[in-house]
Amino acid sequence: MNDAYRTWRKEGIQDWIILFTLTGEGYACAAGEKGVCRPGHVTLFKPHEPHEYGTVKGKEWEFIWAHFGPDVLEARYLPDLPLLIASFEQDLTYKRIKTSFERLIQDYREQSLYGEELCQNALREILLLIAQKQHYLLDPRIEETLHLLAKRMKEPVKIEELASKVGLSSSRLSHLFKEQTGSSIIEMLNKMRLDQAALLLEHTDQRASEVSREVGFQHYHYFAEQFRKQFGQSPRTFKRAKRDVQ
Repeated sequence: MNDAYRTWRKEGIQDWIILFTLTGEGYACAAGEKGVCRPGHVTLFKPHEPHEYGTVKGKEWEFIWAHFGPDVLEARYLPDLPLLIASFEQDLTYKRIKTSFERLIQDYREQSLYGEELCQNALREILLLIAQKQHYLLDPRIEETLHLLAKRMKEPVKIEELASKVGLSSSRLSHLFKEQTGSSIIEMLNKMRLDQAALLLEHTDQRASEVSREVGFQHYHYFAEQFRKQFGQSPRTFKRAKRDVQ
Protein backbone atom coordinates (compact mmCIF):
# COMPACT_ATOMS: atom_id res chain seq x y z
CA MET A 1 0.00 0.00 0.00
CA ASN A 2 1.33 3.47 -0.86
CA ASP A 3 1.10 6.46 1.48
CA ALA A 4 -2.35 7.36 0.20
CA TYR A 5 -3.75 4.32 2.04
CA ARG A 6 -5.75 5.10 5.19
CA THR A 7 -8.60 3.41 7.04
CA TRP A 8 -10.62 5.42 9.57
CA ARG A 9 -13.55 3.98 11.53
CA LYS A 10 -15.03 6.50 13.93
CA GLU A 11 -17.04 3.87 15.82
CA GLY A 12 -14.80 0.85 15.27
CA ILE A 13 -16.35 -2.46 14.25
CA GLN A 14 -17.86 -5.38 16.16
CA ASP A 15 -14.89 -7.67 15.50
CA TRP A 16 -11.27 -7.68 16.57
CA ILE A 17 -8.81 -6.66 13.83
CA ILE A 18 -5.32 -8.12 13.59
CA LEU A 19 -2.58 -6.88 11.24
CA PHE A 20 0.84 -8.44 10.62
CA THR A 21 3.39 -6.19 8.93
CA LEU A 22 5.59 -7.89 6.32
CA THR A 23 7.48 -4.96 4.82
CA GLY A 24 7.47 -1.18 4.90
CA GLU A 25 5.96 1.01 7.57
CA GLY A 26 2.44 1.81 8.70
CA TYR A 27 0.82 3.52 11.67
CA ALA A 28 -2.04 2.62 14.00
CA CYS A 29 -4.13 4.86 16.28
CA ALA A 30 -6.83 4.12 18.87
CA ALA A 31 -8.03 5.81 22.08
CA GLY A 32 -5.37 8.49 21.82
CA GLU A 33 -2.60 5.93 21.41
CA LYS A 34 -0.47 5.87 18.27
CA GLY A 35 2.19 3.40 17.19
CA VAL A 36 4.31 2.53 14.19
CA CYS A 37 3.88 -0.83 12.45
CA ARG A 38 7.15 -2.24 11.13
CA PRO A 39 8.12 -5.68 9.78
CA GLY A 40 7.45 -8.34 12.41
CA HIS A 41 4.90 -6.23 14.30
CA VAL A 42 1.47 -7.62 15.12
CA THR A 43 -1.23 -4.98 15.69
CA LEU A 44 -4.53 -5.68 17.46
CA PHE A 45 -7.58 -3.39 17.57
CA LYS A 46 -10.28 -4.08 20.15
CA PRO A 47 -13.94 -4.22 18.99
CA HIS A 48 -16.10 -1.09 19.08
CA GLU A 49 -13.10 1.23 19.50
CA PRO A 50 -12.62 4.17 17.11
CA HIS A 51 -9.41 3.56 15.22
CA GLU A 52 -7.28 4.52 12.27
CA TYR A 53 -4.43 2.88 10.41
CA GLY A 54 -2.56 3.58 7.22
CA THR A 55 0.78 3.89 5.45
CA VAL A 56 3.37 6.29 6.84
CA LYS A 57 3.96 9.26 4.55
CA GLY A 58 6.65 8.57 1.96
CA LYS A 59 6.60 4.82 2.66
CA GLU A 60 5.07 1.62 1.32
CA TRP A 61 3.31 -0.82 3.64
CA GLU A 62 2.64 -4.53 3.08
CA PHE A 63 0.63 -6.38 5.70
CA ILE A 64 -1.67 -9.36 6.28
CA TRP A 65 -4.95 -8.78 8.11
CA ALA A 66 -7.93 -10.64 9.52
CA HIS A 67 -11.12 -9.93 11.45
CA PHE A 68 -12.32 -12.31 14.15
CA GLY A 69 -15.06 -12.51 16.76
CA PRO A 70 -14.81 -13.12 20.52
CA ASP A 71 -15.59 -16.82 20.05
CA VAL A 72 -12.14 -17.56 18.58
CA LEU A 73 -10.36 -17.38 21.93
CA GLU A 74 -11.28 -16.85 25.58
CA ALA A 75 -11.23 -13.20 26.62
CA ARG A 76 -8.54 -13.81 29.27
CA TYR A 77 -6.01 -14.43 26.49
CA LEU A 78 -6.86 -11.22 24.64
CA PRO A 79 -5.44 -7.83 25.65
CA ASP A 80 -7.86 -5.49 27.43
CA LEU A 81 -6.48 -2.57 25.42
CA PRO A 82 -7.92 -0.51 22.55
CA LEU A 83 -4.62 -0.94 20.68
CA LEU A 84 -1.73 -3.37 21.04
CA ILE A 85 1.40 -3.48 18.90
CA ALA A 86 3.61 -6.46 19.71
CA SER A 87 7.07 -6.67 18.19
CA PHE A 88 8.45 -9.96 16.90
CA GLU A 89 11.04 -8.66 14.43
CA GLN A 90 13.98 -10.07 16.41
CA ASP A 91 11.96 -12.84 18.01
CA LEU A 92 12.22 -16.60 17.56
CA THR A 93 8.42 -16.68 17.40
CA TYR A 94 8.38 -14.61 14.21
CA LYS A 95 8.54 -17.59 11.83
CA ARG A 96 5.73 -19.36 13.66
CA ILE A 97 3.47 -16.33 13.43
CA LYS A 98 4.28 -15.74 9.77
CA THR A 99 3.63 -19.41 8.93
CA SER A 100 0.33 -19.33 10.83
CA PHE A 101 -0.83 -16.28 8.90
CA GLU A 102 0.11 -17.97 5.62
CA ARG A 103 -1.88 -21.08 6.64
CA LEU A 104 -4.83 -18.91 7.61
CA ILE A 105 -4.87 -17.21 4.21
CA GLN A 106 -4.47 -20.47 2.31
CA ASP A 107 -7.27 -22.21 4.23
CA TYR A 108 -9.57 -19.20 3.79
CA ARG A 109 -8.99 -19.14 0.02
CA GLU A 110 -9.43 -22.88 -0.44
CA GLN A 111 -12.80 -22.94 1.36
CA SER A 112 -12.36 -26.63 2.18
CA LEU A 113 -14.74 -28.73 4.27
CA TYR A 114 -13.10 -27.72 7.55
CA GLY A 115 -11.62 -24.48 6.26
CA GLU A 116 -13.24 -22.27 8.89
CA GLU A 117 -11.99 -24.47 11.73
CA LEU A 118 -8.49 -24.54 10.24
CA CYS A 119 -8.49 -20.74 9.95
CA GLN A 120 -9.54 -20.43 13.57
CA ASN A 121 -6.80 -22.84 14.68
CA ALA A 122 -4.15 -20.77 12.89
CA LEU A 123 -5.54 -17.59 14.41
CA ARG A 124 -5.65 -19.11 17.90
CA GLU A 125 -1.97 -20.02 17.61
CA ILE A 126 -1.09 -16.44 16.67
CA LEU A 127 -3.13 -14.97 19.51
CA LEU A 128 -1.71 -17.38 22.09
CA LEU A 129 1.83 -16.56 21.00
CA ILE A 130 1.05 -12.86 21.45
CA ALA A 131 -0.51 -13.52 24.87
CA GLN A 132 2.51 -15.58 25.88
CA LYS A 133 4.90 -12.79 24.93
CA GLN A 134 2.86 -10.19 26.79
CA HIS A 135 2.73 -12.41 29.88
CA TYR A 136 6.36 -13.40 30.10
CA LEU A 137 8.21 -10.56 28.36
CA LEU A 138 11.32 -12.71 28.41
CA ASP A 139 14.75 -11.38 27.61
CA PRO A 140 15.46 -12.38 23.96
CA ARG A 141 18.58 -14.26 25.11
CA ILE A 142 16.48 -16.38 27.47
CA GLU A 143 13.96 -17.03 24.67
CA GLU A 144 16.85 -18.17 22.48
CA THR A 145 18.15 -20.42 25.27
CA LEU A 146 14.70 -22.03 25.63
CA HIS A 147 14.59 -22.54 21.87
CA LEU A 148 18.01 -24.23 21.92
CA LEU A 149 16.99 -26.48 24.83
CA ALA A 150 13.82 -27.57 23.02
CA LYS A 151 15.67 -28.11 19.74
CA ARG A 152 18.48 -30.14 21.30
CA MET A 153 16.54 -31.79 24.09
CA LYS A 154 18.08 -35.23 23.61
CA GLU A 155 21.67 -33.99 23.70
CA PRO A 156 23.84 -33.46 26.79
CA VAL A 157 23.70 -29.79 27.74
CA LYS A 158 26.78 -27.66 28.34
CA ILE A 159 25.90 -24.34 29.92
CA GLU A 160 29.15 -22.82 28.64
CA GLU A 161 28.12 -23.64 25.07
CA LEU A 162 24.61 -22.21 25.52
CA ALA A 163 26.06 -19.06 27.07
CA SER A 164 28.43 -18.60 24.15
CA LYS A 165 25.60 -18.92 21.63
CA VAL A 166 23.46 -16.24 23.31
CA GLY A 167 26.36 -13.90 24.08
CA LEU A 168 26.47 -14.18 27.88
CA SER A 169 28.88 -15.59 30.44
CA SER A 170 27.86 -18.91 32.00
CA SER A 171 27.20 -17.33 35.40
CA ARG A 172 25.16 -14.47 33.94
CA LEU A 173 23.07 -16.82 31.80
CA SER A 174 22.38 -19.12 34.76
CA HIS A 175 21.37 -16.19 36.98
CA LEU A 176 19.18 -14.50 34.34
CA PHE A 177 17.53 -17.79 33.33
CA LYS A 178 16.59 -18.57 36.93
CA GLU A 179 15.37 -15.02 37.48
CA GLN A 180 13.08 -15.03 34.43
CA THR A 181 11.79 -18.61 34.38
CA GLY A 182 11.93 -19.59 38.04
CA SER A 183 13.92 -22.72 37.15
CA SER A 184 17.55 -23.54 36.56
CA ILE A 185 18.61 -24.51 33.04
CA ILE A 186 18.89 -28.17 34.02
CA GLU A 187 15.52 -28.12 35.78
CA MET A 188 13.90 -26.64 32.69
CA LEU A 189 15.57 -29.16 30.41
CA ASN A 190 14.37 -32.02 32.61
CA LYS A 191 10.83 -30.62 32.57
CA MET A 192 10.89 -30.44 28.76
CA ARG A 193 12.16 -34.01 28.57
CA LEU A 194 9.56 -35.28 31.03
CA ASP A 195 6.69 -33.49 29.25
CA GLN A 196 7.81 -35.10 26.00
CA ALA A 197 8.14 -38.47 27.74
CA ALA A 198 4.55 -38.20 29.01
CA LEU A 199 3.31 -37.58 25.46
CA LEU A 200 5.24 -40.58 24.13
CA LEU A 201 3.99 -42.84 26.93
CA GLU A 202 0.40 -41.79 26.28
CA HIS A 203 0.38 -41.88 22.49
CA THR A 204 2.90 -44.56 21.44
CA ASP A 205 3.57 -48.21 22.20
CA GLN A 206 7.13 -47.52 23.38
CA ARG A 207 8.14 -48.95 26.72
CA ALA A 208 9.12 -46.62 29.55
CA SER A 209 12.79 -47.57 29.22
CA GLU A 210 12.71 -46.77 25.50
CA VAL A 211 11.02 -43.44 26.13
CA SER A 212 13.63 -42.59 28.75
CA ARG A 213 16.42 -42.91 26.17
CA GLU A 214 14.35 -41.25 23.45
CA VAL A 215 14.02 -37.99 25.40
CA GLY A 216 17.65 -37.86 26.48
CA PHE A 217 17.97 -39.51 29.90
CA GLN A 218 21.05 -41.68 30.28
CA HIS A 219 19.83 -43.67 33.28
CA TYR A 220 16.33 -45.10 33.62
CA HIS A 221 16.22 -44.96 37.43
CA TYR A 222 16.94 -41.24 37.42
CA PHE A 223 14.29 -40.75 34.73
CA ALA A 224 11.72 -42.71 36.74
CA GLU A 225 12.53 -40.73 39.89
CA GLN A 226 12.16 -37.38 38.13
CA PHE A 227 8.99 -38.54 36.34
CA ARG A 228 7.41 -39.53 39.64
CA LYS A 229 8.24 -36.12 41.14
CA GLN A 230 6.60 -34.28 38.23
CA PHE A 231 3.56 -36.51 37.58
CA GLY A 232 3.01 -38.22 40.93
CA GLN A 233 3.40 -41.76 39.59
CA SER A 234 5.93 -43.98 37.90
CA PRO A 235 6.23 -43.93 34.08
CA ARG A 236 4.80 -47.45 33.80
CA THR A 237 1.83 -46.64 36.07
CA PHE A 238 1.24 -43.45 34.09
CA LYS A 239 1.20 -45.40 30.82
CA ARG A 240 -1.22 -48.02 32.16
CA ALA A 241 -3.56 -45.35 33.50
CA LYS A 242 -3.66 -43.53 30.17
CA ARG A 243 -4.27 -46.79 28.33
CA ASP A 244 -7.18 -47.67 30.67
CA VAL A 245 -8.79 -44.28 30.03
CA GLN A 246 -8.60 -44.83 26.26
